[in-house]
Amino acid sequence: MPKQSRLLKRAQFLKLSNQGKKVHTDSFLALICVGEAQNNRIGITVSKKVGNAVERNRIKRIIREYFRHNKEIISGPADINIIAKKGLTSLTNRQIYEKLDKLFTKIKGRRE
Repeated sequence: MPKQSRLLKRAQFLKLSNQGKKVHTDSFLALICVGEAQNNRIGITVSKKVGNAVERNRIKRIIREYFRHNKEIISGPADINIIAKKGLTSLTNRQIYEKLDKLFTKIKGRRE
């Protein structure tokens, strides 16, 4: 994913945690704020509580790929930090995609 599509700096993540709107699902928490860039940007947070390094990286890859295909769903420039919750490692890739669909539908509803 190109750099202009990612949140890279700690300050950007802190701004989202302080000013962003929260959207909860059973498997994810998303923090959303109006973006400073011209396009939607994503940051992904998967803590050690979720699983070991292999499992965390798998979840991050799935989220990145989902965002790459569906970033046009959310209108306007937005900064989004997706935080994974416990229990995701036991799900299949298809189940994680379905949970991400649910999350992005809620995000879209909040943005309109």
